[in-house]
Amino acid sequence: MLTYSEGDFKAGKVKVHYYRTGGDKPPFILLHGATDNGLCWTHVAATLSQDYDIVMPDAQGHGLSDRIGVDFSSNSFGDQVAALAAGLGLKKPVIMGHSMGASTADEVASKYPSLPGALILEDPGWVMPPPSAADTEEGRKRTEDFRSRSESLLHQRLDDILAESRRTDPTWSEEDRIPWAVAKHQFDLAMFSSGPRNWRSYTEIVPLIDCPTLLICAEKGIVTTEEAENAARLWKSKQPFQWVRIMGAGHNIRREKFEEFMTAVTGFLKENVKRTGTG
Repeated sequence: MLTYSEGDFKAGKVKVHYYRTGGDKPPFILLHGATDNGLCWTHVAATLSQDYDIVMPDAQGHGLSDRIGVDFSSNSFGDQVAALAAGLGLKKPVIMGHSMGASTADEVASKYPSLPGALILEDPGWVMPPPSAADTEEGRKRTEDFRSRSESLLHQRLDDILAESRRTDPTWSEEDRIPWAVAKHQFDLAMFSSGPRNWRSYTEIVPLIDCPTLLICAEKGIVTTEEAENAARLWKSKQPFQWVRIMGAGHNIRREKFEEFMTAVTGFLKENVKRTGTG
């Protein structure tokens, strides 16, 4: 069982709730996807906490962090992560994110290039071009379907959410499933009607990253093989860029193929991240 403490941090006017395993170890920040919370990383954190001080924040509008406010925009997440890292004294943390959290992670790495020691992106929400994606009929329908699904889960009983998940995602561990279900009752639907979507295309972000980076793609995920190969071509840093594609997995790679996911992560960390002197 994962042992952790909890705390709140003020990133500007926004309270960010976080979970931390602690210890005199290199820091490692885990950023969850949309409608999840920090504890959705519990399964992964249980393995990584042997060697790292794991910090798992709830993004604004998720978990126990502040709700979405009038000043919110999509790039608020990156600024809040940077403020959290500075406030907690996390020097050169590894930053790993899933989906929305991966997009936040690469935004942090491009905007604050001296902050991360390494980057791991689990099927980031890369869309090209992101500013106009929501303006198409397909984009609007996708957003509305997601909003409707999120609203439905918000009003379902926890037991019903868990039962449905066990039917639709039988390969998930309960260690992954339970926090995922709890998080659905903590999501702020105002995310769908909040301020401007300012996320940049990966083609603009990737050349700005200057730390060892691992991109983990899925056979049936968001990031295609073509996009992964293009990211490798766009890479400018002298630091290594690697990408792997995990077969048989969808967007929730670590939940569906945990062993394969962790093999990719730990192999990358062993090759590219020092265990001492970074915390």
